[in-house]
Amino acid sequence: MVSNRIVAKFWLKYTLLPFAMIILLHKCQSITVDKGDTLAVGTALAGNRTLVSKNGTFALGFFNANGTNNWYVGIWYAKVSDKTIVWVANRENPVRNMPGVLNLSRDGYLQLFDLRGRSIWSSNNSLKASQASLLESGNLVMLGARAGNSSEIVWESFQHPEDTWLPGMKMWKGMKLSSWKSSRDPAPGPFSFQMDPSPGKTQYLLLSHNTVPYWSTGEWNGQYFANMPGFARAESGVKVEFVTLSPSRMYCTYTATSMIMERAILEKNGELRAYLMIPNSEWIINRFTPRDQCNVYGVCGANAACNGYATMSASANTSDTCTCLQGFRPKNSRAWDSEEWWSSGCVRRSPLQCSVTNSTDGFLQVKDMHLANDEAVPYSKEQTLHGCQLACLNNCSCMAFWLSTSSPPLCQLWFGDLMNVRNSSGGQSFYLRLAASELRDSASKQRNRSSHGLIRILLPGVAAGLVLFLAVFIMWKRGRMVKETTEIEDDVPTSLRTFTFRKLQVATKNFRHKLGSGSFGSVFKGTLPDNTLVAVKKLGGLAQAEKQFRAEISTIGKIQHVNLVRLWGFCAEGSRRLLVYEYMPNGSLASFLFRSKDGEVQGKLLNWKTRYQIALGTARGLAYLHEECADRIIHCDIKPENILLDAQFCPKVADFGLAKLVGRDFSRVLTTTRGTRGYLAPEWISGLPITPKADVYSFGMTLLEIISGRRNVDLNAQDSNCYYFPPWAADQIHSGNVMAIVDERISGEADGEEVRRAVTASIL
Repeated sequence: MVSNRIVAKFWLKYTLLPFAMIILLHKCQSITVDKGDTLAVGTALAGNRTLVSKNGTFALGFFNANGTNNWYVGIWYAKVSDKTIVWVANRENPVRNMPGVLNLSRDGYLQLFDLRGRSIWSSNNSLKASQASLLESGNLVMLGARAGNSSEIVWESFQHPEDTWLPGMKMWKGMKLSSWKSSRDPAPGPFSFQMDPSPGKTQYLLLSHNTVPYWSTGEWNGQYFANMPGFARAESGVKVEFVTLSPSRMYCTYTATSMIMERAILEKNGELRAYLMIPNSEWIINRFTPRDQCNVYGVCGANAACNGYATMSASANTSDTCTCLQGFRPKNSRAWDSEEWWSSGCVRRSPLQCSVTNSTDGFLQVKDMHLANDEAVPYSKEQTLHGCQLACLNNCSCMAFWLSTSSPPLCQLWFGDLMNVRNSSGGQSFYLRLAASELRDSASKQRNRSSHGLIRILLPGVAAGLVLFLAVFIMWKRGRMVKETTEIEDDVPTSLRTFTFRKLQVATKNFRHKLGSGSFGSVFKGTLPDNTLVAVKKLGGLAQAEKQFRAEISTIGKIQHVNLVRLWGFCAEGSRRLLVYEYMPNGSLASFLFRSKDGEVQGKLLNWKTRYQIALGTARGLAYLHEECADRIIHCDIKPENILLDAQFCPKVADFGLAKLVGRDFSRVLTTTRGTRGYLAPEWISGLPITPKADVYSFGMTLLEIISGRRNVDLNAQDSNCYYFPPWAADQIHSGNVMAIVDERISGEADGEEVRRAVTASIL
């Protein structure tokens, strides 16, 4: 009997299901070919067949989420190796085990069936469609079937967005993005992004559970959103348009201003991120909000604390965004271990034994935490710690209490799960309700710590003396360094983040991917827990490292400009000195200008227009240092290696290790020569006061190299007159032959007037 059942089950699974699929496909008449971009009435997609947009940018087909047995119909970037999904049709209702069939029925609807013929999803368009086409924008459109109006769009995926906002998509009031639940489940998560539904409001909101706002773009002022001024700037790579048809009918859209791919996505952790990608590269985070992930409402779920960026310090020992409160464990261990989705929160390890008459529960003091006061219930009757504790203990729903230090004291109670708890060095101390067993464990751990401390006190006198001797020796040996480190910590700008060495070790995968090296150390590529790409400079040599570290912190750490590389933060643990910068995917300008020994440049050949914009951007950065800072900053080492390029080839001046702050009277003389041979101004040799003109001289040498694509000192030049390039270039200018200076590889496309202005500026 059992064997017959097994045979019957096998026959049903492997005979009837394929047969059902054959019937479905026969009913749909045909299957589209891989290269088509249109699905006609009566045709279908199944298996690994896809629709591909005209120029091959996007594809529509079946995919499974990270190796699961759940299948979805989605749209993704066809030319990106790491499949990037931008839209999912059946995100809440997957097809189980095998891909289904997507059919454009004769009734004019897109319909998705599983292999048993059950309807999984439908477009539900009100007007009949004659065809469905995948456009180059990533929009799946269905065109009408009415005579004389076949171009009418009766349904489009851009009107039904999921978690991604693509260029050209109009985000109307009433539409919303919703995050994925996890990387394995595209079902709607707890976070959404939509325009404020109030009439006349032009701001967009990030919301938790569609009700609690935790971030806003600010109102549209005609040029940009109040809280996102950089989003509409030309250098951001996008053009933003906001259209108001009526107080309740308005939308925002954006378009990319270059060939670089752009997309915005509402991530699983509640952050709205903008990504960009240059051809044959990888996705790079361009912008994200909110900056502090702990501002995302409920990001850690219930009974967990968020370790915010503002609380990171050199003493921190965790890189996790969220940690369970004492006495609690993750509700979904798999989600927490993936470090991508914490909002499932934490649950108690031991249940409470609540009884109004004989409760065995107690309270544990939790220090340096911040609890959301808007979720607390004031209890004004009690003004003592004991009374406030009893008030909470006598209510089985009370989970925590806090007594203020104000006069008179205020007792506040928290009921149910604790939400939006975050670590805060200056935070309040609250009292957390725990089962008696958890309190005993906590007390036992405390006693163990006390016992270990007593043992340390009673160590033999000789050992204590040895430790004291070693401590004195180390203090004497490194006294100067300790003093300088203290000064650094006092002078650190509040905008900089403090990283632990362990955190940067993890971010760089133990400093595996080296981007480059110099006289002061090496630079490594890293990825922070929020997926932000960074460049980590690991300084070497105690004395020189300390000098460069202090110089970078005191200069670039206190300023921001679009043409200056941004310093995100630093690490100062013991003798370790590391600096964390924004990541520049295109590296240094030098790799795009100069030929290697085999006669080729490392990067692609830059055209004249790009070189000219790089020169202007670098000049703007220097002008900001020299003219707009409170204390003028002299960089002291301007050269192509210290000009970095972002994904859109926007230049950013970097490496401020030799920089100096100077007064506006320029009365100070720098006695130690700073910079690189070939770019040094004459003042360094003559002993004259060093002014911003030293940077201008170095920029002139760099500008010649940008124009010509050759080093200003080139011992390999075929013509001996070109060994030192600037005098030869000056002769060409005086003879009126400025085009001879231009890199021969691009001379045919260079604008003569721009070349004349550039070479004149470089020589004068």
